[in-house]
Amino acid sequence: MTTSTTATGPATRVTLAAVVAAGSGAVLSLQGRLNGDLAAAGTGPVVAAWLSYVGTFLATVLVVVARRRVRSTLHVLRTSASWWWFAVGLCSVPIVVAMAAGVPLVGVAVASVCSVAGQTVAGLALDARGVGLPAPLRLTARRAAAGLAALVGLGVAVLGGATTDAGWGAVLAGVALFVGGAVLCGQQAGNGRVTQLTGDPVVATLTSVTGGLVGISVVCALAAPLGALDGVTLPGQWWLYLGGPLGTLITVAAAYAVRHLGTFVLTLTVVGGPMVMAVLLDVLGVVGLRWQTVVATAVVGLAVVLVVQRPGPRTSA
Repeated sequence: MTTSTTATGPATRVTLAAVVAAGSGAVLSLQGRLNGDLAAAGTGPVVAAWLSYVGTFLATVLVVVARRRVRSTLHVLRTSASWWWFAVGLCSVPIVVAMAAGVPLVGVAVASVCSVAGQTVAGLALDARGVGLPAPLRLTARRAAAGLAALVGLGVAVLGGATTDAGWGAVLAGVALFVGGAVLCGQQAGNGRVTQLTGDPVVATLTSVTGGLVGISVVCALAAPLGALDGVTLPGQWWLYLGGPLGTLITVAAAYAVRHLGTFVLTLTVVGGPMVMAVLLDVLGVVGLRWQTVVATAVVGLAVVLVVQRPGPRTSA
């Protein structure tokens, strides 16, 4: 009886974490679409990213207030917070900017494939070193095969983009999304560690989004004198600004799920199921559906099947 309970507990937590991760992936696809539409509507990718961070920060503060955790949160920040709690938020800046710039060129589905390929490579390395996890996860044959499958999906997506009207601009966008996805793993692992220390993924979200907001604000300040922000206009469609609040849901969910799944499995779980939503958004949007998108999505789905396994009973060493 004791053995069965011990085995069921971790399995239940992993299953719940996978569901949470998949749900956050669906929201991530929608956020990428909204930020891309906002950039195309006149703000440009940098300002769209800044507005997204502002929205995420404000939404996270509202969550803290709604939970009546203001005093406890401030106490944790005053007594326990370290500089790296905020610094890990900088790791999300490249992917937010890349998504805002890349989605209008390649669509949500291909952008998701490119970013997850970057997260795959970085996630395997971070998990093997135990970054953000209670213990390291060794590189098995199944995990290596899943990583290879995700990279094949990247190649199909990026090379397919070169045949579209966007041409090599789509290829450059794919590379930027790959790099941004790889860097994003630093935030996921860091937030997982903060969640372990504080027991509250909302605290991890608040600190990381604060660091990210500072980082993107510096980017805007440096870009303005160079004329990179000239001609920026704010569209009147209110729903285009919802990408920021959605970021709160994504970051809180990832901070919770990474503790039970690891960075690599979190990455593939987030993208596997929700890729269907990304494909649907492309069909309904201006990009349309291409065969490369379908193939890349199927390959990443195969990677998910390879790597996500239900944990069995653990024997004592």
